[in-house]
Amino acid sequence: MAQSLELLLIQFLMPDNDARRQAEDQIKRLAKDPQVVPSLIHHLRTAKTPNVRQLAAVLLRKKITGHWGKLSPQLRQLVKQSLIESITVEHSPPVRRASANVVSIIAKYAVPAGEWPDLLPFLFQCSQSAQEEHREVALILFSSLTETIGNSFRPYFADLQSLLLKCLQDETSNRVRVASLKAVGSFLEFTHDEAEVIKFREFIPSILNVSRQCLASGEEDVAVIAFEIFDELIESLLLFLGNL
Repeated sequence: MAQSLELLLIQFLMPDNDARRQAEDQIKRLAKDPQVVPSLIHHLRTAKTPNVRQLAAVLLRKKITGHWGKLSPQLRQLVKQSLIESITVEHSPPVRRASANVVSIIAKYAVPAGEWPDLLPFLFQCSQSAQEEHREVALILFSSLTETIGNSFRPYFADLQSLLLKCLQDETSNRVRVASLKAVGSFLEFTHDEAEVIKFREFIPSILNVSRQCLASGEEDVAVIAFEIFDELIESLLLFLGNL
């Protein structure tokens, strides 16, 4: 399947509408077989062009939920390891983010079942990496995973809050600061614990600082997100404290 699928992925990206439709029909047929998962993983890791690698990840994200339970433990491990490798060594940001989206979906099933115990330690490690790309993708994953397996973070919540605050204050990367800001928003939406919410008081100066930086650099959409998170935080604090 791997060789024929590679040709179809390339054909799918062609500008010719007829060729693209033909490729789409054949990909849909192949995607009914659980063996499409290792084939897509193969192309995610080995395809020469970023567009093909990204397409493989996008298709994997769409199909992994239906096929995950049908895969052998060995194949599941292969998928998880390959995605981790894609996140850490991939040079293309769109491919890296597409791989992170697949990780988020698999984690929804694997982490609560105890089948991915090294995922959270890996994310903590990435978030403290010297490489900007690793820190950013770890924060993106913390944000998306909070929406699906937030309860799994409970034992590490204090550590996560410290990490998010540190990343909000990252002096070398605006991308890391923005990713941390969005992760803070996800955590605020998730938690209703008084002690956890009150801890976020320390974040207010950093959130406002990120919003000012984004306005200064013309990133108005991110600044809007920052102000929305600020408002949500203030409302949550008022709920518990009555006043600041």
